[in-house]
Amino acid sequence: MYSDSNKNSIENLLFIIANLPDFLKLPICRTKVKELVEMTEAEKKEAIIRSLNSMTMIQPDKLTGLTKIWMKAISEIEPDQLTQILYCYLRILKSVNLFKKFDPKMILNEFFSLEVDERNKLLVCLREALFLNPDRETILKTIPMNIAKVIFN
Repeated sequence: MYSDSNKNSIENLLFIIANLPDFLKLPICRTKVKELVEMTEAEKKEAIIRSLNSMTMIQPDKLTGLTKIWMKAISEIEPDQLTQILYCYLRILKSVNLFKKFDPKMILNEFFSLEVDERNKLLVCLREALFLNPDRETILKTIPMNIAKVIFN
């Protein structure tokens, strides 16, 4: 599990990555995705919660770029690994109040700026993660309508 020093490390790392040029962000995010894949489900959940909670400290313009790079990086992993990561994201949506912290329009804009193949892979794996989740009805209630329309269309 993560200690307070690891929490500060996550905050510091996110701040540093957010301020790097895009060509440097992607390799670092790829490395972090590989680390996330290797974690247990509990560790993934905690790392995602801490990361999402820390992201509110990043300037909105920097957060926009980081969001796109992160989506790009996770779209590059194997579909089963991506589904597992998205499953963890879905499980913590409500507890981190994600859509109260982050503008759903920004998330959608960055999603639509990805390549078609990247978007399709993310959507397929997100649908699968949602379908596999026994609490999907509750999760669906936390997802803004504009995002839900994209997921199901």
